[in-house]
Amino acid sequence: MIEINLGEDSILTDFSGFRQLLKFYETCRKYEGTTVDIKLDDIRWIDGNLCAFLGALLYRLNKENQLLFSIDAKQVAEKCGILFHNNFIQVEQNLDQYHKKSCIPYQGFFPQQKDEFIDYLENELLIHSAMPKFSEETKEKLIDDLTEVYANIDKHAETGNPFFVCGQHYPQQQKIHFTICDLGVGFYKKIKERQPDKIKSDGDSILWAIEGNSTKPDAPGGSGLKNLHSYLDENNGGLQIYTGEAGWCSKTMKSGSIYPNGITSLRNTYIGSVISLEFNKKSLLSGKF
Repeated sequence: MIEINLGEDSILTDFSGFRQLLKFYETCRKYEGTTVDIKLDDIRWIDGNLCAFLGALLYRLNKENQLLFSIDAKQVAEKCGILFHNNFIQVEQNLDQYHKKSCIPYQGFFPQQKDEFIDYLENELLIHSAMPKFSEETKEKLIDDLTEVYANIDKHAETGNPFFVCGQHYPQQQKIHFTICDLGVGFYKKIKERQPDKIKSDGDSILWAIEGNSTKPDAPGGSGLKNLHSYLDENNGGLQIYTGEAGWCSKTMKSGSIYPNGITSLRNTYIGSVISLEFNKKSLLSGKF
């Protein structure tokens, strides 16, 4: 058995948080055919919605490196109870005691499970108690755009592996984060094939996709990401995308920070893609699109 620390301090939904989880993944990748005991000694907090990303990483490590994972339940309860609350770590007894209303449950879907994914959006995400009462028009549009994100996984990710979702309401910040993570080929490969002169990096492929570009049926992109970006931006929310060696944050881009176009390096490579939505409960306009 190998002991590996998950990270240190707080693992948040930002560049630093994704870098920490990728560092954990790269450390685990050095081993094969053993059990990794995940240690939380240096952790104070992990954002619940990041279980989608963590779950994808553990799935790949199990499949490609034949790794198994263990974690101390007492340490989880003391430091990261959210891993119980959102069903990332399943418990067989006293379910009501563990599950919390602030969580949008962790779940995996295979690419063929379109109906199940839409059912999850309708019955777990969009009617969550933290969400405002969306107009039917807005609800349908959000489902359409999130379903297009699913369609990109189904058609372009070149994988039969599941994708993972999880969400979390943060009452003090009045925000809801929802994260989708797949184990496909990422943005760059398909977009580079269709736009060889324009696309030179993972960051280029992200920027190309969020502009609403599409060369369907041969590359990810289209109106789904563009519409989600516009809607969240108009309602003081945010959108983040991570693929390959690059991460992009709409808020970072908007702030005109030191990161050009909101792009930064992940310092390691993630083969796949992560899309994370931030809904601002305080200023969400349910009828606006």
